[in-house]
Amino acid sequence: MTDKTTISSSSEPHGGRRALLRSLFLLLAMIPGSLAAAQETRHVTVVAARAGEVVGTATATGMVVARDEVPVHAEVEGEIIRVVLAETGDFVAADAALAVIDTADAELALAKNAVELRRARMLIEQERARLEKARVSEAEAATELTRNRSLVANGAVSERALSERENEQARAAADLALARHALEVAEAELELVERSRAEIERTVEKSTVRAPTAGLVLARNARTGHTASLSGEPLFVLAEDGVLELEAEVAEADFVRVRTGQTARFRIEGNDMPLVGRVRHRAAQIDAASRLGRVRIALDDPEGLVAGAFVSGRIDVVSRRAILLPASAIRFAGNGAAIVTVVEDGIVSKREVTTDLTQGDLIEVIDGIAPGERVVLKAGSFLKDGERVTPALFEYRLPNERSGNIAPDEASRLSRAG
Repeated sequence: MTDKTTISSSSEPHGGRRALLRSLFLLLAMIPGSLAAAQETRHVTVVAARAGEVVGTATATGMVVARDEVPVHAEVEGEIIRVVLAETGDFVAADAALAVIDTADAELALAKNAVELRRARMLIEQERARLEKARVSEAEAATELTRNRSLVANGAVSERALSERENEQARAAADLALARHALEVAEAELELVERSRAEIERTVEKSTVRAPTAGLVLARNARTGHTASLSGEPLFVLAEDGVLELEAEVAEADFVRVRTGQTARFRIEGNDMPLVGRVRHRAAQIDAASRLGRVRIALDDPEGLVAGAFVSGRIDVVSRRAILLPASAIRFAGNGAAIVTVVEDGIVSKREVTTDLTQGDLIEVIDGIAPGERVVLKAGSFLKDGERVTPALFEYRLPNERSGNIAPDEASRLSRAG
């Protein structure tokens, strides 16, 4: 009995040591796996998806033109241009004299007309006097006839004498009618002479070529000594009120998206100063030969522009807010699918997204990603679904952000979320 107790007591230390050894062995066996797992956790750079302004543009080229061109033609045919008073680049007021055409023939005609006018007026005076005389004679003859008729009844006047009085009254009435007609003819002749004079005076007035509206002189074809013509090229071309704008051509594929009111940004060839404006007018059809559509751009500040200058630029045909990701974060598969690598709670997952427009180094994502989701900055095939990673947030700048890479309030929120 004593021996059994002794043996049992002496065996307890050996059993404890064996259990301790087994625990140490198991712990040592786990250490390499833990180290390997730690070594396999990758550190990756991620970005938080951000929504920004997406602008789609249409390329356009064209030139500076007048909004409304006003041709100024001569109104006198076959006369010599005596003086040119306006040059290209001048801004002229409405009714300002631009050129003077020789008026020698018109002035001679005006002098002749003055004589004819004087003669016509004198003739009218003569015919009026004649009419008055005829009126008096007719009145006297009528009175005498009436008196003789009353005397015939008493036998104081013979029938023959009465007949003579009737003939005299008839002649006086005829003379009166003739005098009235002669006066009407003289008055008609005076009216013709006066109309002729007015026409000659208009010719003299038209010999001074005047601006029909205020505007900028774009072209001067008038030359001293040349013969003015009612047909042919205009003597001057004005930009009404001096307003200049852009006329540009857009490719057919982009033209269908152009709308009035859209913002446009252009530059003049050789000049870095931007020209900003809006689409004022869009042509009703595309040119059948060139397959280009024309647009007119009203500029915010057209000061200092020169008509005819070549311009090139873009029209903002699309403007919306959408998710923008760095181009490096999106991988395009062989079938064209766009793939991003999303990290959530340190776990990697591949996700197909729908992309659209490019904004510099950023690509618009219209479906598949929500704002704030973490996406691996440099997409690659080295990461697998379900793999655990250690993310490091990189903040990227959206287009047209004035300073910093990210809005302060959003950066704070993303930091807390991380």
